[in-house]
Parts: sequence; structure tokens; C-alpha cells
Amino acid sequence: MGEDNLGGRPVNISKAINLQECLNTCGTIDLGFSGPRFTWANQQPLSTLIQERIERFFINSDWNVLYPEAHVTHPERSHSDHSPVILSLHTDQEVRFPRPFRYQPMWLSHSDFPDLVRDAWFGIPYLPNAICAFTTKAKIWNRDQFGNIFHRKQRTCARLRGVQIALGNNPNNFLIDLEKSLLAELTTLADLETKYWSLKSRITWVVEGDRNTTFFHNSALIC
Repeated sequence: MGEDNLGGRPVNISKAINLQECLNTCGTIDLGFSGPRFTWANQQPLSTLIQERIERFFINSDWNVLYPEAHVTHPERSHSDHSPVILSLHTDQEVRFPRPFRYQPMWLSHSDFPDLVRDAWFGIPYLPNAICAFTTKAKIWNRDQFGNIFHRKQRTCARLRGVQIALGNNPNNFLIDLEKSLLAELTTLADLETKYWSLKSRITWVVEGDRNTTFFHNSALIC
């Protein structure tokens, strides 16, 4: 039982035994997980840090026969003190599609963007040639300045997941500070991603600053 929490109140042995007896009577087992060890943390300094694995999935043998590939994932905690807990019944296969060139509103937030536009159009008398020059320069500039938002987000989430796994095993002040830094970076990337989806969705009544809800994404996909 001590593997499920770090800090805080000690486990109530009597209640833990009762729960274990109930699980044994029902013939269920813990499905296990991959990812960070704990699903909740109080996000406090090391001296008062508490981490616990609160959420979990229990299955019986019949269910396991129906879904032999089922597995549980603990993604990184980002905007909450709780980690999402994802139950996947099958192995996912990601499908990638090529993306056409599009202007991104987030470019306006960068001080170098007006110079990029000026340089791309300077000395080119024909509109099609100017557009072609701007497209080429913008692609290179976007890659250098912003990179691929989704890849950057994946890398940041992977680093955050690794830090939170390490925090579950050996918490220290360095890891706590690094987690805060990665959370701030993830917030910045979320703002950039919101601007990306705002353009793609073409929903004029979306209020500036709306987060990436399921409706927001689905609306973008059906445009």
C-alpha cells in the first residue's frame, strides 16, 4: 500500500484490508499502468509535497479475455493537480496527412514578422512571384522561430512525463523547479496551438482565448 502514496497521512490498514478482501471476492485485479507513478500531487515544495495514486482500473478475467490489448496510461499533469487516466482497449495507429501552407495568426506576435514580409516583397514587381517568395521565406522562418507546435508540445509533454516519473521515485527541489518550468512552457505552447486551431476552424464567433475543446477541434476538422 505504501507504493501508492508519498507523504501525507499514513494508509488506514484496516480499510485497505477490507478493500483487498472485496477485490478478491469479486475476482478483480489492478490493470496496472504506464507513465508517472502518481495521479495526484498537491504541487507544494519538497518539505510539504504529497503525491498519491488515486485513480485506477480493476478488471476480471472475463473482461481481460474480451480486451487482451487493454492498457492504462497516466499522461503528464499539466493544467490540473490530477493526471488524466486513459484506458485504451486497442493499440492506436496514428495516421498523418500532409498539411498545406497557411498563414498563422501567431506570427503577428513575433517582432521579426513585419521585416520578413517586407523582405519577401521588396523588389519583386509581379504578385505571383512575390507570393511564392513570401511562402518560401515564411516556411523557413516559421520552422526556425516556432518549429512544429505539435512536435514541440509532444517533446515538452514527454519531458514533463519523465520529470513526474522521477518525482514519484525520488522527489527533490531541482525536479520540482523543472516541472514548474515545463508547465509554463506547455501553457505558452497551448496558447500558440489555440491560435492555430482558431484559424483552421474559421469560426468567427469563437472568443479569443478559448481553449482546445473537443467541439473546437471537431469544428476545425469538418470545415
